[in-house]
Amino acid sequence: MAVNPPLYFNDLSVRTALISALFRQVPWSLVAHVVASGVLCILLWGTLPHLPLLLWLAALLALCAARYASFVAFRRSHTSDDNPARWENIGVAFTAAFGLLWALTPWFFLLPENTDTLVLVTVIVMGLGAGASISLAPHVPSCFSFVLPTQLSLIALLVYHGTSLELAIAVLAAYALAANLLNSLSVHRELKTNVRLSHENLSLREEAERKNALLETTLQNMDQGIALSDAEGNLQMWNQRFFELLRAGGAPQRTLAAALGRVNAPLGKAASEVTLDDGDVLQIADNTLANDSHVVTVTDMTQLKKREHDLEQAREVAEQANAAKTRFLAAASHDLRQPIHALGLFFESLTERIPDDPATRPIIDKINDSVEAIDTMLNALLDISKLDAGIVRPSFTRIALGTLLKRLDAEFQPLAAGSGLSLTIRARDLYVRSDELMLERMLRNLITNALRYTPSGGRVLLGVRTRGSCARIEIHDTGIGIPGSQLDEIFLEFHQLGNPERDRRQGLGLGLAIVKRMSMLLDQPVRVRSRLGHGSVFAIDVPLAALAHAEPDEPAPLAALIGREFSDRRALVLDDDGTILDAMQTLLTGWGMQVCAAGSSEEALAKLHAGEAGQHLPDVMIIDYRLRDNATGIEAVETLRERLGRPVPAIFITGDTAPDRLRQAQASGYPLLHKPVRPARLRAALRQLLKTDAA
Repeated sequence: MAVNPPLYFNDLSVRTALISALFRQVPWSLVAHVVASGVLCILLWGTLPHLPLLLWLAALLALCAARYASFVAFRRSHTSDDNPARWENIGVAFTAAFGLLWALTPWFFLLPENTDTLVLVTVIVMGLGAGASISLAPHVPSCFSFVLPTQLSLIALLVYHGTSLELAIAVLAAYALAANLLNSLSVHRELKTNVRLSHENLSLREEAERKNALLETTLQNMDQGIALSDAEGNLQMWNQRFFELLRAGGAPQRTLAAALGRVNAPLGKAASEVTLDDGDVLQIADNTLANDSHVVTVTDMTQLKKREHDLEQAREVAEQANAAKTRFLAAASHDLRQPIHALGLFFESLTERIPDDPATRPIIDKINDSVEAIDTMLNALLDISKLDAGIVRPSFTRIALGTLLKRLDAEFQPLAAGSGLSLTIRARDLYVRSDELMLERMLRNLITNALRYTPSGGRVLLGVRTRGSCARIEIHDTGIGIPGSQLDEIFLEFHQLGNPERDRRQGLGLGLAIVKRMSMLLDQPVRVRSRLGHGSVFAIDVPLAALAHAEPDEPAPLAALIGREFSDRRALVLDDDGTILDAMQTLLTGWGMQVCAAGSSEEALAKLHAGEAGQHLPDVMIIDYRLRDNATGIEAVETLRERLGRPVPAIFITGDTAPDRLRQAQASGYPLLHKPVRPARLRAALRQLLKTDAA
């Protein structure tokens, strides 16, 4: 609640107060006028003609009556504070009238040859001037309008007569006039200062009362209990909530120890929690001030603790659900990869045996497209699992960004042209520091996304600009845009805009999820801004690398090598899935290898010692990572090497996507392929492994 600042005083309030002080002097000044005029008339009655005296006295009394009437009107007025100028003018007019009337007195009633009249008139006039300088001091114009005419008139008359006595009296009167006026100004300043201070004190007192009332209202309406005690522990101030929370609302205690003793709360601790018998939880904080007094607050934490408990339970449920989801996806992925892996192997073997027939080629191509689509989806899921498992570690190197972007430009220009889009990639000769494979994957996913969601005839632009120590790579498109409410959701798995039918041709909804995870792993944030119907901008900030001594770009590895027959090689295939064993045996036999296929280590050893397939020792082992009875490929390799007596090269093939399994397999150091494995990839891995072994 806002509090208005105090208004200590202002010129209008001071002016009004001084005018009020002026009017409060009216009755006493009227008494002085009546007494002085009566004394003057009585003493001059036998010396001067009666008519002038009576006329002058009548005028004075009439003026006194009018002045008193104005005083009564002022007292009755309710607008005096709002219109002080009116009453100020009335006051000045009356004091001036009295001043002029008394200024005539020396000229009418002072007789130079009569010493008595000289003394009488001089004393009365100077006495009235001295009194008026004090009584009219609250208002300087009123004071001057009375004192100056009366005193100057007397001095002028005395100087006019010119006798030595009158000149002496004139000098004394002038001195008295100056002294009276200076005294009046001094009194006025003092009064004005006192009025200001009085108003200031009144405003401060009113402000303090307002603040005290506000503080009291605030304290009594707080949901938190609060109390103040002195150094001895005696309560000085508290609110009702303090005793309500301490279960002492009906009988408040007078000492802090007695109040806190009801809930066994200790003193001296900055904060402590107390659980009451009814289950409510209170937080009691004791703050010691400089004078050893205590401010104690009591807060009801019951609802907060309940919400924390509910949130903790919800978190545990969510973690359990997430773990269950991970286990389900891992199991489902493994079980799905097994037949698809076998399908790919059988299909490759079948393709090599079927003659190139124009009638069957379209069917073979469509089957191949379907296998590749499934492989793409499973590989994307595998990438997500790898990133979540933490087995992917970035390898930061110095990257020629211009070379990378030119490679992407050559890759995507045909795709953009086929979709009727304009793609512009503006390469810059900059060197950045990142993981080249991850950065390229992120940019490839973002460009693919931009091309996919930009209608035919639109434009996609990739540009680079430097921002401090970073290069910001931006991908602009004129596509459909993203609603503001979904700018965060687009990075979730399987989240797609405008594809409720889950059309596979529009992607799987995993590209941006992979981009987000890689950006977090690289600590190179990806940002997005968009306007619905106008397009989107995705940006990645990549640290710049040093410009000097540019390193030559390493040639990108080939995706597959043209193979040769493995006619002189022997392979041991170990898998707990019979279909995959048949498929692997068919494929490898087609490549000219001698194959020993088994479902376990014991079965493999038995076949090898029996001389099955005309072999005793394999040149390479292809082993499924997860075998029967929860055995792992690592255990199988160690057993087989020990029993065979030499370190036979091995390749693991797995359909697992569980993070712990992936971490174990990655840590083993053996080559790891993920089902479904494309035959070309398997062939390349075998070539590399057998070549290394031969060397």
